[in-house]
Amino acid sequence: MLLRDRLNEFELDWAQAAVRSELIPLKQIRGKKILIVGREDAFEAAVGWSFAAWNDGRKAGVRAEQARYAAQNTRTGIEEDQDGTGKFELIRAFTEEEFAPEEADYIILTGLCCRETDYTVAETITLVDEFRQLAQTAVSLSCERILLLSDGRVYGRLGHGFAASEYEAGKTDPCAPGFEAQYLLQAFENLLVTEARAAGKQFNVLRTGLIYGACLSLMNSPATELAALTASGEEISLALSQDKNSYISIHDALTAIQFVLTKCPANKILNVAGFCSDMTDGELAMLLYNNFPGQCRVNLSSDVCENREETGAAKPSATKNPDGTANPVGAAKPDGTAEGRKGCAGAERSGIFLNTQLIRHYGFVPSVSLEDGLIILVKSLLNTGEVFIFDNTYLGKLEKVQKILLAYLLEIDRICKKHNIKYFLAGGTLLGAIRHHGFIPWDDDADVMMLRGDYDRFLKVAKDELPENIFLQLPHTEKGNYNPFTKLRIDNTMFATEFTGHFLWMHNGIFFDILAHDRTGKRKWSQKLHLMATMLMRSIVFNKWGDTDIAGGGGHPVICKIVDKVKYIVPMRFALWAQNHLLEFYKKRDTGYLYDGMGRNLSRGSFPEKWLEEVVYVDFEGYQFPVPKEYDKYLTYLYGDYRQMIPVSSRRTSHSIVLMDLGEYSGFEV
Repeated sequence: MLLRDRLNEFELDWAQAAVRSELIPLKQIRGKKILIVGREDAFEAAVGWSFAAWNDGRKAGVRAEQARYAAQNTRTGIEEDQDGTGKFELIRAFTEEEFAPEEADYIILTGLCCRETDYTVAETITLVDEFRQLAQTAVSLSCERILLLSDGRVYGRLGHGFAASEYEAGKTDPCAPGFEAQYLLQAFENLLVTEARAAGKQFNVLRTGLIYGACLSLMNSPATELAALTASGEEISLALSQDKNSYISIHDALTAIQFVLTKCPANKILNVAGFCSDMTDGELAMLLYNNFPGQCRVNLSSDVCENREETGAAKPSATKNPDGTANPVGAAKPDGTAEGRKGCAGAERSGIFLNTQLIRHYGFVPSVSLEDGLIILVKSLLNTGEVFIFDNTYLGKLEKVQKILLAYLLEIDRICKKHNIKYFLAGGTLLGAIRHHGFIPWDDDADVMMLRGDYDRFLKVAKDELPENIFLQLPHTEKGNYNPFTKLRIDNTMFATEFTGHFLWMHNGIFFDILAHDRTGKRKWSQKLHLMATMLMRSIVFNKWGDTDIAGGGGHPVICKIVDKVKYIVPMRFALWAQNHLLEFYKKRDTGYLYDGMGRNLSRGSFPEKWLEEVVYVDFEGYQFPVPKEYDKYLTYLYGDYRQMIPVSSRRTSHSIVLMDLGEYSGFEV
């Protein structure tokens, strides 16, 4: 069973984060058995699902299980095993095949990572003793490595602006709030390190910033509390503080766990935090207000709030659901609404500020910023049922860009109808028409496709038919442009990508793409040769144009290295001619197969020409536009299961726009 059949879209987003990151080598994770042991069901489940994600479509053979450790303790009624130690009790398996604990390759101990530590003295003594037994049992197994999760509270109180490195620590008054957490985290770490070294067992300790994430019950923090209050629209008084906290989204926390096990040296302690995720409480409040001005109601105060009891403010605590189970602040109640608390957010904790240079030195790159992570968290708590999108995309201009693109579409439709030219919506525009009846909510471009004959006819009439403010951008209409397809550009606007931004003497206005689908060979071998030749020649043109190396090579690295050298010898004029000649090589032959030689789907290979024979019309943003009658087959060829949307955290625009100016079209309406 696939993960998407078990998890909602927010859970699926963070569960697949490690696989998407490309930081974890598949060969290092293939066939591994992972045992996850702890006391927090939700967090351990998230870790388990992140490993199970490797089996979706990759046949990685990963097995992951969640277990509790029942320590040998007569006071709790647990019977003593014959060897005098405790035992692992299986809670759940995240993959189809189970395994015995002693067969585990990796053991992950979640410890007290981002867990509340409000224990009595007696409970603390019992907890430490139980963890000692757990550490002894874990190191006795024949696993490759043990990973203990910890967090930044282990450092205690630090000086203002001091980001703690792995072997640095602050000073905490044993009578001050927060000392309990520091003591317990240090005790757990020391116990594991001592036992592992004595047994000659490889280990790591991963200290995280404050973890937060959608659909998870984790320790309350200023970020989760403010997110919950923003979602509920409740008011909160916030005392300004200079202390920074390091946060990390569950996406990056799960990726870091796998990264440490597969890419970092053993017997190291490492800190990890998110991308752009070190903030004071005041900065958090402003971030949330900027993104949810109608929901975030925070009163900022310069009064220092030393602790909640002195100020009369409510201490963040778990509320109770109707069934009696705990519901931490920041989690969703059973009805899907957010649970919040008035008070002085985060006042009882000192800053948890981490220096993460070491793990970044080994190559770890976090992907989710605190802003993006909190937007995801708040929207998951709001639970509106709408398709998730980042509203702050393109400085709030995405909707305007889409309206301009719709006007482009209507103009092309007018020209094609006038001259009886057959065309179809293409790529993401076609996908949006079928799945959303309009633009994909986060899409920033639009495409149409034509057969070669219709494409040539369109180019003949376009110059006379297009409005004067539209520039027809082709290699023969603009010096220095080597795109294989047609771009329409609006005068007096700027919409430069990271690539075209290097060529600002070219027209870089808001663009619309028009592509031809050309014929390819009739047999598999001729198709393969034609596609490879087209790909190599396009690579020569593109990389010679951008003065970049032809990297990778896929299954043909040697050929690509040779071609990379050849590109310096081949004149651009000849390369452009050869590219166009290859695209139209089968133009006059009825082979029955097409390929997307101009676009980004060249590597998809060929598809039957009959898929583009008939036209049907579908609704797109309230207008009727043509799509292939066989759109289901065509979209499956392009995207696989095209009904499945991309992960929540990836719903940014598809182009890396570095320069944007809508000019007089900033208030454009269709």
